[in-house]
Amino acid sequence: MSTVINPEVIGVFGLMVTVIVFGLEQVGVGVKGGNLSEISKSLAYIAIIFGGVTQIFTSLCMYLFSVGGDHSLYLGTVFGFFGLFWVMVGVFFIKGGDKKVLAHFFGVSWFLILAFLIIAIQDAFPWYFITVLVLILGLLAVLIPAWYGKGAIWGRIAGVINILIGLFAIPIFLGAIGLM
Repeated sequence: MSTVINPEVIGVFGLMVTVIVFGLEQVGVGVKGGNLSEISKSLAYIAIIFGGVTQIFTSLCMYLFSVGGDHSLYLGTVFGFFGLFWVMVGVFFIKGGDKKVLAHFFGVSWFLILAFLIIAIQDAFPWYFITVLVLILGLLAVLIPAWYGKGAIWGRIAGVINILIGLFAIPIFLGAIGLM
């Protein structure tokens, strides 16, 4: 039995929980007739704690303890970006703000994720890791019209993509806990 602790487990678990919960809300499976501000606050807490804190923790472990091996810097950057991404989304759900500014952020983030994807392909990361990055690229592209208020269909498409991200992250999670 290995005594090495892999912080990737909690980071990927946080990602899975966050995107699946957000996705279910976006496709309309969530609370019907509930208080929208309370639902938004609940989503914010999930985004900040599960999406943000867990991935920032994982990022710091990757940087400080090189637990990602040769890919510690890369994985630390990926987890750090997504951790901060989810903290920002959570704060937006609590405090509000201009959705168009966040849409611009999603657009700029698309290029960073493209760079993450290119590195993952060059370094021969597993197909499911690459698939998650491709899905995130799609999600960011769909979030732009969704947050610009171009129709509810964009939010529903984002929900489906979020759920797919969560499902395709399962092999990453299983690999992190040593089952793959």
